[in-house]
Amino acid sequence: MKRLIFIAFLAIGNMLFSQNINISVTGNWTRTIAASDISEAGNDYPAAYVSNLNQTLMTISPNNNNKLINVLVSRDNIAWHNNLNLKVKRTANGTNGNTNISGGLIFQTITSVDANFFTCTGTHNFVPLQYEISGISVVLPVQNYSTTITYTVIH
Repeated sequence: MKRLIFIAFLAIGNMLFSQNINISVTGNWTRTIAASDISEAGNDYPAAYVSNLNQTLMTISPNNNNKLINVLVSRDNIAWHNNLNLKVKRTANGTNGNTNISGGLIFQTITSVDANFFTCTGTHNFVPLQYEISGISVVLPVQNYSTTITYTVIH
């Protein structure tokens, strides 16, 4: 085993104006990078590794289905290297009633600063998320790298 990439998920519900939002995030991604991932001597690792389309499932349930909800994303590095670039995208709308969801359909880099990910109104069940990691190289120190992704909802 060359490196182990472990990504954990944390959901934070933010209450503004006394209106509750419940958020549930399930799933994690562990990627073991092996020397056998290099196809030929003298080559480096692949440019990027991508998770399953539904690696994480997010459910958002607000008290008020008519208010706009902003979903933010950030990461808190546990053991990380600055050359590693972690991205996330939403791959579908999830299951929901007559509500709207927009944004988040292209990979965006996750940083240590909260950034807008997508917006929605109403309840959305099992919104699938996918991850991509790049920057893995034979020149990085051999160790386990990990980070925690935080999703924050603002109503």
